[in-house]
Amino acid sequence: MASGSISSLGIGSGLDANSIVTKLMALEEMPLTALKAKNSTYSAKLSSYGQLKSALSTLQTAANALADPNKLAGYSVSASDSTIAQAQASFFASAGSYSVEVLSLASAQKRYTNTAYASSTVFGSGSLLFNVDGVDKEVELTGGSNSLTDIRAAINAANIGVTASIISGDAGDRLVLSGTTSGSAGAFTLTVDSADANLQSLASFNLAHPFNTDAQDAQVRIDGELVTSSSNTLTTAVTGLTLTLSKVGTTQLTVARDTSKTTEAVNAFVKAFNDAVTRMKADSTYDTTTKTGKPLNAESTVRTVMQMLNEARIKTPASLVGSPYETLSSLGISIQKDGLLAVDSSKLQTAISSSSSDVMKTLGAYGEAFSTTLEQAIGSNGLIANRVDGINRSVRLLQADQERLELRLDSIEKRYRAQFTALDTLVASLQTTGSYLTQQLAALNNNS
Repeated sequence: MASGSISSLGIGSGLDANSIVTKLMALEEMPLTALKAKNSTYSAKLSSYGQLKSALSTLQTAANALADPNKLAGYSVSASDSTIAQAQASFFASAGSYSVEVLSLASAQKRYTNTAYASSTVFGSGSLLFNVDGVDKEVELTGGSNSLTDIRAAINAANIGVTASIISGDAGDRLVLSGTTSGSAGAFTLTVDSADANLQSLASFNLAHPFNTDAQDAQVRIDGELVTSSSNTLTTAVTGLTLTLSKVGTTQLTVARDTSKTTEAVNAFVKAFNDAVTRMKADSTYDTTTKTGKPLNAESTVRTVMQMLNEARIKTPASLVGSPYETLSSLGISIQKDGLLAVDSSKLQTAISSSSSDVMKTLGAYGEAFSTTLEQAIGSNGLIANRVDGINRSVRLLQADQERLELRLDSIEKRYRAQFTALDTLVASLQTTGSYLTQQLAALNNNS
C-alpha cells in the first residue's frame, strides 16, 4: 500500500483530509487484517503439528523398542575374569553358568620382508604369485623400474586377500604383508616369478620378527566342548550368547535373569505415550472465558489420531488371543481417568518373574500394533502429513489473496488522495473567486 502522504492535503478545503484518508483506509484494510489473522492461525497450526509429530515419532521409537526382543533381553552376563572373555545375552539366552577355556585366539597372518630396502631400490618386472587359502592369485609388475611403493600399490589394488604396507625404519624400508581374513582361511604364501634379484627377495620373510603372526583359528572349550572359530567373536557357540575372546585362559560366565531392560522399555513407552497425549490435549483446548481455542482446537486430524492410539491400546492383537497376558493392563500398564497411562511396577515384575517369554510376546505384539498405527499418523502419506499439506496450500492461497488485496488497497489510497487533492483545488479556486467577487461588490458600493 502507498505509505506516503501529502502534507498539504486539506489546506485548500480546510478539512483534515489526511486523517479522513487514514480512517477510510482502516475500513478498507479490514479484509487484509482478517487475512493476516487467518495466516497467523495457520502458522500456529503448522508449528503445533510439527511438535505433535515429534512427540508421536518418539512414541513410535519407544513402541519399536517393545517390538524388538533384543532390546527387551531379560538376561545379563558376568565373567569371573572379563580380560579373558566377555559375553552379551539376547532374548534367546538361558540362565546358567559356563566354563570357558580359551586355548588360542584367532589371528590374521602377517609377514615382514627379510630385507630392509633403501628408498632408491629399484625392482624389475615379474609376477608375485600368492596362494591364499589354497587359491592362486597373481600380481603382475611391468616395467623395469618399480619402487617399493609401486609394489605396495599393485598388491592393494589387486584385492586378493592380502594387503601391503611399508614401515620405514632406521635400517631402511620393509614391506609388510597382512592377510585380510583372520583364521586359518586367511593363510597365504608368496613366490616370485622374475629374473630380478630385488623382486625375488620379496618372497623371503623374516620369520624371527617379533611381530610376525600366523593365520590361526580361535579354539575354546565351553563346558569341555571344543569350539573352533575363524573369529574371536563367537555368535553360535551358545544359544543366545555372543562371546568375545580376548586372551588365553579360563573364566566362568554366569547368565542371570535381568528385568531392567524390560522395565526401562515399558517406562519409556508409557512416558512417550503420555507426552504425546498431553501435547494433543494442551493444543486442542478451548478457553470459554476468552472465547479462544488453542492451535489444534477442533482439528479432526487430532481427534482421529487420539482415537487410533486408544484403539491400539485396547484392541487385543490376534497373536495374543488365549495367551496368559492378552492386555496391557494384565502387565500393570493401565489407563487413568485423565487418559494417561500408569505402570504398576509390582504387577509388571510379578508377570516377568512368572513368565518372561509371555511378557515379551505381549509387549512385542502391542509394540508392533502401536508402531503400525503411528506410521498411519506420521508417515510420509499419513494423516498429519496430509493435513499439513492442506494447510500449506491454504497458506499459499492466502498469500496470493493478500498480495492482490495489497495492490488493490494501494490503488484505493491513491484514488482517495487524488480525490481530496482535486477537492482542495476546487475549493481553493472557489475561495479565490469568492474573494474577487466580494472585492468587486465592495468597490461598486463605494462608487455609488
